[in-house]
Formats: sequence, C-alpha cells, structure tokens
Amino acid sequence: MAALVVLTNIASAQLLDSPRSLQPPPSFQPARSPEPLRPSLPAGSLQFPLAPSCFPDSGRSLRLRLPALMDSAMIPGLALALIDGDKVVWRGGFGASDPKGGKVSAERTVFEAASLSKPVVAYAALKLVDAGQLDLDRPLITYTPYPDFHGDTLGNRVTARMVLSHTSGLQNERTGSDSLRFSFVPGARFQYSGEGFVFLGRAIEAITGHSLAESMKSLVLEPLAMNRSSFVWDTRFEDDAATGHGRFGEPRKRTLPRVARAPSSLQTTAADYARFLVAVAQGVGLKPETWRLMQTPAVEVAPGVSWGLGWAIEKDSTATDLAHHGDNSDSGFTAFSLLAVDRQCGLVYFANSANGLSIVSEIAATIPGAHPGLSLLGYEPYTAPPALARARIARKLLSAGIDAALAEYHRIQDENPAATPEKLLNDLGYSLLNQARNKDAIRAFRENIAAYPTSANVYDSMGDAYLADGHPTAARDAYRRATELDSSNGHARHLADSLNARLRH
Repeated sequence: MAALVVLTNIASAQLLDSPRSLQPPPSFQPARSPEPLRPSLPAGSLQFPLAPSCFPDSGRSLRLRLPALMDSAMIPGLALALIDGDKVVWRGGFGASDPKGGKVSAERTVFEAASLSKPVVAYAALKLVDAGQLDLDRPLITYTPYPDFHGDTLGNRVTARMVLSHTSGLQNERTGSDSLRFSFVPGARFQYSGEGFVFLGRAIEAITGHSLAESMKSLVLEPLAMNRSSFVWDTRFEDDAATGHGRFGEPRKRTLPRVARAPSSLQTTAADYARFLVAVAQGVGLKPETWRLMQTPAVEVAPGVSWGLGWAIEKDSTATDLAHHGDNSDSGFTAFSLLAVDRQCGLVYFANSANGLSIVSEIAATIPGAHPGLSLLGYEPYTAPPALARARIARKLLSAGIDAALAEYHRIQDENPAATPEKLLNDLGYSLLNQARNKDAIRAFRENIAAYPTSANVYDSMGDAYLADGHPTAARDAYRRATELDSSNGHARHLADSLNARLRH
C-alpha cells in the first residue's frame, strides 16, 4: 500500500556516494527582481527598531549554493524570497517551472502553497477577532452547523483557539471513506490537524456570508496586494503555473482546486507570500495585543518548540521565530517559511518537487538560530544514503529505462544495503503507477518482494499494481498474502474479499 504522508505532531514524510557537485546549468540562473518589495504599512501598524541584518549580502551565499543543492536533491524548480528589516531584499527563481523548461519567476510562477495556507487563514481569523466577529474561545459549532461530526458531542467543544494551536484532537486529513474522529478531548494536547482548519473555514464563511475564497481575498489577499494568489484555481495562472514532480522526478498533475480548502488550497507566488510575511512581522492589520497573542506559545510541542495561533514557535532567551512548512507531495509541491520576528528577517521558498523539504535545513540555516523544529519534521535530508540512492535510480530511469534503474538498485544494494530500505522500491513502484507504467511498476514491486519477502506491505503494493494492470486474480492473491503476513491490514483484506466475490461471478 502507498505510504501515506500524514503530519501528526508537526510531522512527517520520510523520504552511496557523496552528493553531486555540478556546475549549474544555464536554466538555473536566478531571475532577480531589482527593487525591494515593501508593502505599505497602514497607520497604527507596529514599528520596530532596526535589528542586525540577517542577509548583509542579500543572501548571495545561499543563492550561489542553491543550484547544486537542487540538482543533488532532484528539485526541478524553486522560488525564493528573503526578508530583512521591513522589506523583501531579494526574490528570484531557479530552475524549471515545468517539463517544457519554463523558467521559475518569484513574481509570476504560481505554486501550490500546501499547508502554508494555514498561517494565511489564521491571520484572517485574527482579523475577525479584532473586528469582534469571532471569539477565540466560543465553540465554532455556534457559528455554523457541522454535520461531519455525526452527533459526536466532542465537536461542540472545538474553538478557533484550539484549531489555530492544533489542539482540537481531530485527525490531520480524512482519506477515502474515513470519518471525522477525535483522538482526545479537544484542548488536551497538541496534534497537527488540517481537519480542524476545514471546520474553521466553514465558520469564517458563516461569519462573513461569503465563500472562503472570497473571504480570504477580502481579508488578506487584496489588502496585502497578493495579486497572484487565490484559494481556488484561477485561469489567469495557466500561463505561468509550476508543474509538481514526484520523488523520482516524474511530473505530477496539479490539483486545480475549484472549492477553497482552508488547510491547503492556496495558490501563490514567492513574492506574494513574502508580502504576507512582512505584514506578519510588522503586525499589519492586527491590534498589538492580537499580534502578540499570535506568537505566544499556546501548547508545547517539544523542547524549544511550541505552537501559537497559526504558527510553530521556536523561542529562546533572545529571539522568537515563527515557522511553517507545506507538503502537497501527491501533486509534487513543498514549501517552507521562517520568520525571525525580533530580528525582522525571514524567508520563504516554494519547490515544484516532493523532494523540496530535503534541503530545508540548508536553507533555514541562513537565519541565525538553532531551529529545533526542523528535526521534528522528520524529512530525510538529501544527503541521506536512501535519498542519494533514489537520485541515482531516478537518473537511470529517466535516461535509460526500468532495466537500467533496477540494475542500479542492485549495485547500490551491494555497496550499502542500508541505502535500499523497503520504502525505496515501494516509492518507485507507485511513481511508475502514477505514470500508468503498470508493467514497470510490477517489476519494481517484484524486486521489493525478493528483497523483503516477509513484509505485508510489499504484497499489498503488488496487489495494487496487478489490479491497475488488469490482473484481478493475481491482485487477489497478492492481497491475500498481505493479510496472511499482517492480519490487521484492512485495506488488503477488503480488496481480497471484493475481488474474490467478483471472480466467483
């Protein structure tokens, strides 16, 4: 079965030689905008003394390293914006936005923001708090009915404060026929939850009387001049929208959301999101006490890391940093933002690759601080042996096909067995299935069965491949073997039983 990437407790997504040090190809020349961006600050905005510069060279050292980092991590394209003081001091694009070779532009290229949508929704909610329209501690069910709770009375306790601090107890994201459920009594502890934001989005619609997309436009996007951003797909993005890529470099299909989803549907550019970060850093549009509340720890996550209202908070004796990451790996997009409020500096980057967060530590290190939250994310760095193995196999697959890719796998396996975990070929198989290369996927899963014959998961995955290729009997047998090895595998048992019933008729 495909390994689902679920963020719980901030977390997740895991992804023999040394990283490749290549000269950047011409397509990696960054497209820099000449002038800094500075959103106009309305009267009453917070003003701060100048802090020591985080990017005295406008991030030149990072920008020079990025093309080689991207090549090693197999990231086709990336847009970056750097903030210092109260302005964006550099923004630019690297690499290709799509398989046709379009160049990435920080101003023009639209990416899926994934969970970087959540801080934007949090900002809108806090503006409603300041307007007296939303009470952080009033149950959201009093603003809007929510039939998805199916009568579970715990739903009556969920408040906006709980949603923004990820203490609602709801799961991160429902998949398939999953029902909405609580892991604990709302408010008891931290558990990352996108579903909580879906509920908050419904409440925002009820309060404003408009769709979430229109509400976000009027509360955030238009006031901050985020002119190439929307919570639903807009046809004006078509000429310069990035194409996402999977872990093996294969193009993915964009989601093109027609209905806004508060946790994840923001479409935006690096330049637009940087405008938002500047506004957050300066407290634009928020009362001073609300701005301070936003960055006040509401729940501890781990030593040195807590969650406020919409943001992860890294706090030490001298500084407060706000951070968030985004992961729409299914459509091939990842993102990260970091804002050092006391230093008035920060950054945001968007990558059109599921591998984009494998270089997050390298990029975040440009802002002073230990950044303990990064270790909680659990993303495999691009220098990890399995990541390097994946890059080698992917390059062989792209240049010479499945035979060469599997031969490379065996070479790596001989060099360093630790570099070829079960997940490596499992991910390759699903990458091939996503490209409708079903027979190649069967070959990858067959190799994985040979390497891990006692794993239920490899047989479950093989069942998926046989089913996609039109072999129901072989699929049923693979699912049955998966259930023999793991009796708790409900996915395999359900499919085995369904196929068996169909085959009998």
